[in-house]
Amino acid sequence: MFEGHKPGEVEFFTMMQMIKVTEKRTDRRHECEAKIKWTQFNRESFNYGQEIFYHARVLNFSRGGLYFETEYPLQPGITILFRIEVSRGEASNLEDCACLRTISLADVKWCRDLVKNGESYFGIGARYPMHY
Repeated sequence: MFEGHKPGEVEFFTMMQMIKVTEKRTDRRHECEAKIKWTQFNRESFNYGQEIFYHARVLNFSRGGLYFETEYPLQPGITILFRIEVSRGEASNLEDCACLRTISLADVKWCRDLVKNGESYFGIGARYPMHY
């Protein structure tokens, strides 16, 4: 254990910039292409049959969470309910495939404002409340 590091943290340096980056993920990530629909879950008036669902695109996932892009910003700390619409993923074995959930809750950990070809959108990192 290196001094000043927590268990599960991996530190590495980019050769080009020598920038220190701390990686806190404990689960391997798998790239995928998946369309999802999501809605905010932790509200007083949640009613599944009457909720408005928004479209998003999952780009990678792990046993512990997922990264997706959407047109709407999400505040860290909220819980969303999402469901997979269409997916095509790459996973090395059946155990890995099991962590791409078809419907689940996820807690938003971070949200980044992104721009591509003049279009603004948001990158969202979300963690599942518990592994199964």
